[in-house]
Amino acid sequence: MKVILTKDVAALGRAGDVKEVSAGHAKNFLIPKHLALPATSSVLIKVQKEQQEKQLKLIKDIERMVKIKSMLHNKTVTIKAKSGKKVLFSGLHEKDIAHAIGENFGVEISPESIILPKAVKSIGLHEIKVRFAKDHEALVNLDVQAEN
Repeated sequence: MKVILTKDVAALGRAGDVKEVSAGHAKNFLIPKHLALPATSSVLIKVQKEQQEKQLKLIKDIERMVKIKSMLHNKTVTIKAKSGKKVLFSGLHEKDIAHAIGENFGVEISPESIILPKAVKSIGLHEIKVRFAKDHEALVNLDVQAEN
């Protein structure tokens, strides 16, 4: 029996794959657990349409990512924070930096995309990595200044 997987199934395939399985396995396990649908022509057309939409969305996301990466790469973001002579009273974290990038460039960045080994706790210039995807990173200079 041919089925279309609706979710990833270990040792069988990924969501969207068309697989040939035994009728018993399909009727007793895959279909009742909503892991697969019978492979009818209408379901195949629907799955192909969904895959095309997913591809278009992926292409748009990549274009957006490349645009933001080129906008941010080697740019400087200034943050003013309360501090003593050289040390901040409170460290700057990913959320603070993402907010500052959003204010300076008008681009919304998730805090999870900012690679920061530890909180920034000193005044001065710091180099921060913003990771959009596995091979797409932008280096942003973070200029931390004392707030008067």
